[in-house]
Amino acid sequence: MPERYRRHGRAAGQPGVTATWYDRRVGFALPPAGRSWDNASMPASTPAPDPAPGAASPQLLEVTVDEHPEGAVVVRAGGEIDLLTAPRFADAMVTAIDGGAALVVVDLDQVTFFGSAAVANLARAAERADTAGTVFRLVVGESMATRVLEISGLADLLDLRPTVADALAG
Repeated sequence: MPERYRRHGRAAGQPGVTATWYDRRVGFALPPAGRSWDNASMPASTPAPDPAPGAASPQLLEVTVDEHPEGAVVVRAGGEIDLLTAPRFADAMVTAIDGGAALVVVDLDQVTFFGSAAVANLARAAERADTAGTVFRLVVGESMATRVLEISGLADLLDLRPTVADALAG
């Protein structure tokens, strides 16, 4: 058995027992090689509670766009940027760049999740800004996006700043 897999539970083959596997590299359960999950062997999950009647659904991502003097635009994102919410995040950046802003500052300080879709959209926006001649800066502060940008290598390619004021100042 490869070292990266760890067996959970009792020995496989016993009645009513299904072995599950865990891949430490990616942090989630995977089926053994050559097998796939079926309903009986899927890890248990707890569904999210239904919202109260008449209550608004929670907002996963809030994006605001603020125009500043001398053609600067600040795109602020707060919450989770994942496959579901990344298009809204991308639209705000593209609108600012295509709108003729001289400087686009993307504030990620309030981001609580920064998935691969967010990384891809950020890289495309930076490339688009470069093509348009727009200065593109990121504010990461202490957000969790900082580590994701470091791992992806974008931290070395983009202009990262600790605060919006610092990014606007140049």
